[in-house]
Amino acid sequence: MAVLRTQGLTKRFGGLVALSEVSMEVSKGEILGIIGPNGAGKTTLINAVAGLYMPDEGQIFLGDRDITYARPHIRAKMGIARTFQLMQPLVDLSAQENIMVGALFGQPQSLRDARRTAFEIGEILQFDAMDRSIANLTALDIKKLELGRALATRPTVLFLDEVMAGLNQDETKAMISVVRGIQGQGLALCVVEHVMSVIGELTDRVIVLNTGMLIAEGPYAEVSADPQVITAYLGKEE
Repeated sequence: MAVLRTQGLTKRFGGLVALSEVSMEVSKGEILGIIGPNGAGKTTLINAVAGLYMPDEGQIFLGDRDITYARPHIRAKMGIARTFQLMQPLVDLSAQENIMVGALFGQPQSLRDARRTAFEIGEILQFDAMDRSIANLTALDIKKLELGRALATRPTVLFLDEVMAGLNQDETKAMISVVRGIQGQGLALCVVEHVMSVIGELTDRVIVLNTGMLIAEGPYAEVSADPQVITAYLGKEE
């Protein structure tokens, strides 16, 4: 059974239909790629699933539970986590303390246990900057910190919103390794990414959004050769 699924999910902003009857699902241990041109509805989909936007139509299920109208913090405690394109670490705390905040939110525990959780997540993320201040972290470190804070809530589904953006080639390779390590924890991962080589290397399956509609689904090699997907990215020839 799918860990997470949406059914006919629709979100409107005035006259703009940002999502139109999107039905998708992701299973435990799977890496699902979510791709599409700018304005396709990818981040809107994440925001709707995470509870930042309430849908106008459709349903969202976490396992067999209907969470369509649950508040964001309730969904987070139930097992939905996400990263953000614009990262906002708590600058007055160390890297380790930032991750501890996620651990303390995810489940009641002592500071000692939260510190242990942060250390364990640091091992998974290959993160060796736990005691540094935020000002002394590299771009890759900040990305790992964002991931660590989300992982510390102990999610069953994790959305990664362009975690490769702004990284150089070596850093991207390192982040791919990190995401593979997260997959080994048995999570369901949904990856929004514009770097198609990363999507091709990392994902088990891909869905494609265009103007808020799901237009293709399947393995990346098949989806990337779909004429409808090519047209969505490149436009029609005049």
